[in-house]
Amino acid sequence: MSERNLKRWMILILSSAFVLGAFLLENMGVQYVSEGGNPILKIHVYSYLTMGIFALVLFRVGLLNFIKPLDELKRVWLLSIISIVAVILYGLVRFGTAGLAYLIDSIFTPLLLVPLILRLSDSGKNYLLSLLSYFIFINACVAIVELILAQSIVAVEIGGFSTFRSTAFLAHPLNNALITASLTLLLMRYTKIPAVLYVSIVVLALFAFGGRAALGIFLLGNFMLTLPKLRLFLGEGLRYSKTKFAYMQALVYFSAIAVILTVVFSPIGERILSKLHIDNSAEARFDAFILLEQLSSSEWLFGASHGLLNDIVFYIGINVVENYLIGWVLNFGLLGCIGLLFSTYLVPFMLVYKQGWSAKVVLISFMLISVTNNALTVKTPALMFLMVVLACCYRSSNQNLNFIYRR
Repeated sequence: MSERNLKRWMILILSSAFVLGAFLLENMGVQYVSEGGNPILKIHVYSYLTMGIFALVLFRVGLLNFIKPLDELKRVWLLSIISIVAVILYGLVRFGTAGLAYLIDSIFTPLLLVPLILRLSDSGKNYLLSLLSYFIFINACVAIVELILAQSIVAVEIGGFSTFRSTAFLAHPLNNALITASLTLLLMRYTKIPAVLYVSIVVLALFAFGGRAALGIFLLGNFMLTLPKLRLFLGEGLRYSKTKFAYMQALVYFSAIAVILTVVFSPIGERILSKLHIDNSAEARFDAFILLEQLSSSEWLFGASHGLLNDIVFYIGINVVENYLIGWVLNFGLLGCIGLLFSTYLVPFMLVYKQGWSAKVVLISFMLISVTNNALTVKTPALMFLMVVLACCYRSSNQNLNFIYRR
């Protein structure tokens, strides 16, 4: 398959993941996240597209040529694939097909995309990064408008929130916050939108999503990204055009005014004040640890009994475990949880291991934000977007050596 066609497939996959959110599919009559319905429709179209192109390319080039672009990632990628397949099979034994589709959409499919992304040229990868960066920005703008109007663009019913939260294109508010806060740190440089404006819009959007932890980690991540330049600025100094510096100062000034006015004269200000305390949503994250106290030794290893899983609401007051690690332990035990951690983070860790500081900050931010909610125990394209971004930014040791020799 030509690179041009492969790039088109990747654009189609990313676009379908962004536009066809869970709530939109439900409004279209597809029972994607609700109970019941056709099991085939429980898996997102982007997963079917990915598996289709994966099988086609694998059939055409053969296994050895297919995994060749992985280079140093071959072993961890194969281990990750084996881990997620093993957990899926174990889940089928424990639960049947009920509630396992998220493992395919959220974890298995992102792994399949990695060798496909690495087959693209640098220009193709940069195009995908630019596409995702505009997706995130548009999603953030929609979220702000939704909060001001107190109306979602897609009809949705979400229980458990005392105030309105934006859903935009990426369904659940906290899922939006995870994707936006973690990926913006790297993607904002791939648009023609000034970074100050991009960050300002994202900060307002995070208030709209109600992601307090995501906002705090996002601000911390931005500070961490500035540390190398700040150290250079305070030490040796930086050469910078006076005209550009003046433009930047003006942009920061007007962006700050715009943000303040938006906060004061829109529902965002009320949202900020209403979140300056530990509410039921925050307490639910601490209460989830109570469930671990109910596990026996065998349940720690192999997963909680069906009785305990059915009585979650009795112990913590809600039927959702707001911590994906605890959710994995309850459903699959420590053994399954370790397998899921391998399949989720081994490849991203290797993708950033020898890369720049910004890629490492993105992965750390993603890991920290994801722990504050249950995003990885539901259907979400969060990990897929993360894998695509890190794979597009990845340079193997051999590529780095070739680049040095060419110089």
